[in-house]
Amino acid sequence: MAQGRPLIPQHEQQHRAVQGPWTKYLKYVDRDDPAKLQILYVFRDFQLTGIAVTAETAEIAVKLGRLQHERIMEKRAKQEQDLEEARAANDASIAFQKLLDDQPDGVVYYVRRGNLIKIGTTRAFVTRMRSLMPDEILAIEPGSYSLENQRHQQFAEHRYGRDQRGAKSEYFHPSDELLQHIKAVRKRHGIPQQLGVSITDGRRMFEDAADLQSGSTCHSR
Repeated sequence: MAQGRPLIPQHEQQHRAVQGPWTKYLKYVDRDDPAKLQILYVFRDFQLTGIAVTAETAEIAVKLGRLQHERIMEKRAKQEQDLEEARAANDASIAFQKLLDDQPDGVVYYVRRGNLIKIGTTRAFVTRMRSLMPDEILAIEPGSYSLENQRHQQFAEHRYGRDQRGAKSEYFHPSDELLQHIKAVRKRHGIPQQLGVSITDGRRMFEDAADLQSGSTCHSR
């Protein structure tokens, strides 16, 4: 029974193809040189263009082959880096989209710390307040990540810098626009209890009686 041809890897086929008529130039090439294939291609081009191979031109061929190999490797590295960055950007986009998926029973909260107002969201409101320990709980409205992101965009021009990681801060200057919005939230959803978790500096941002003609107390979730 006749045997089939042995399988020859593609890279080995390339080596054999280029080495065919130009094996005589292997004496100028280091067997372990990673640029071996590109150097042989240069020798091939020399022969095709009629350039005589001497000790001097052989040295030039080796240098040109190594330069071509270096450029090929740089191009591959750049392609791999671009691919990695594209994958990372895609992963970040997916993660951000997941972040915007609303959580059931979430609330968006407005709290004061010093002279700034933090707009955040949580499902465990009391636990979050105990961790955050704000000076004052200003308002709460039903919602989750998408509403929080909407509020951050709504008051983006009043945002206070970035956090320690370089991400956009969740703290905002108490602009008239933001304060009016908080008053509207308090009127719609009631005045929040302080829950005994606040470390107040003794100030009050709003006088409840003046701001609300009637308003029920907002209970924590």
